[in-house]
Amino acid sequence: MNVKKRTESVNMVADGTDNVILNITVGNAQLGGSLVQFEGNPTILAKGKVENLNLGTKASLQGKTLLVTTNIMDVNDATNGVVVTYFFHACQPPVVTFNDIVDNPGDIFSFNIQFKF
Repeated sequence: MNVKKRTESVNMVADGTDNVILNITVGNAQLGGSLVQFEGNPTILAKGKVENLNLGTKASLQGKTLLVTTNIMDVNDATNGVVVTYFFHACQPPVVTFNDIVDNPGDIFSFNIQFKF
């Protein structure tokens, strides 16, 4: 089993009066989970399946960086493709999707994403 890593950075703009809500979906019938925390803060906001995570208000997010690590194990025999989609309520862009491929069945893909508000 190999681990493939990818690091990305995305600029986000909280654009509404509603709190920013995060949902993370792993696709392609693969198995995955995430770890979510703010940069410089050891508190883990969520881990595993992330649904309806309230990140706070537009004002409270200004200048912060959200660190998300999503690990995906290739368990789908039909494809070695991995995909993860981050849905943000009250943000632009509202959806951020990453696609990649692992080399062998059973390999793990680790996405390390910085969402900068």
